[in-house]
Amino acid sequence: MLSDVWLFRLILLALCLGRVLAGLGEIYCGEDNCYDLLQVSRDDDRAFIRKSYRKLAREHHPDRQQTPSAKAEAELHLRKLNIAYDILMDEEQRRDYDYMLDHPEETYFHYYRYYRHRYSPKIDVRIVIAIIVTVLCVIQYIGQWTSYNHALTYLARDPKHRAKAREIASADGLLSVRRKDNGARFTREELKDREEAILRDIISRTVDLRGDCAKPSLRRLFICQLVLLPYTCYCWLLWAFKWIWVYWILRQPYDEAAKVFLTRRRLGMSEAQWDGLDEERRDAFMKKQLWDPVAFQVITRLSVVTYFHARGI
Repeated sequence: MLSDVWLFRLILLALCLGRVLAGLGEIYCGEDNCYDLLQVSRDDDRAFIRKSYRKLAREHHPDRQQTPSAKAEAELHLRKLNIAYDILMDEEQRRDYDYMLDHPEETYFHYYRYYRHRYSPKIDVRIVIAIIVTVLCVIQYIGQWTSYNHALTYLARDPKHRAKAREIASADGLLSVRRKDNGARFTREELKDREEAILRDIISRTVDLRGDCAKPSLRRLFICQLVLLPYTCYCWLLWAFKWIWVYWILRQPYDEAAKVFLTRRRLGMSEAQWDGLDEERRDAFMKKQLWDPVAFQVITRLSVVTYFHARGI
């Protein structure tokens, strides 16, 4: 029983291979020779091939035939001429076709090269990559402006920052705009819009927005970061070497930058997230001395105890 199953599988495999091999015969000009179809030799140049093709295309044009059967035969032959002409006029396809004529035994390799040329994209991959990178950078830059404007809108509505900006604007005389100024008459809505624009401008100049809400910069774009990657790696290696030498080998106390780095690491924050915090929250975290392992363990235990106590456990 088992032998019958394997025999059936072998027969099925042979049939599949036969279909594949039959399909391989249809590549290029099929069973015909492209050079013979165009009545040229392998040594003829493209100009001669074009001349011969035009001559044969005129001779075998269906409109010059009288009977329907002759027209159908002419259409079939003209289709073969077009295929042969396209192959021999393309240098890469002609080179692959000549290789197939010289090495007919490499059937599957010819099949691969034929369909690779037929279905591979004709556009340069470098152009595609450049377009994709450009689109990503444009989207990224628009996203920076969106985050920045959202942050300014939030600060402009915050009573604390709004009052401070209003004080600065009043001191500079920026809000003393009359409804009729320089011959132009402003409505109440226009005066309100001008006041909002003045306050937003003052907030953008006085408040140091950082992190993801920072003012848009080309240096934060993907392409710029990719160009600066070698320099970034060099700075990181230099920083790592300095950290190991100063704090691990020499056992020197942490400076302010090191304390900030360890605090961010304990909190699981990136540099952009840390910079996005207001100064009061950053100072509150720094006062907890999270860079000290002992202090960090104590605060962690207290947080766990408080959590379970709040849940009544």
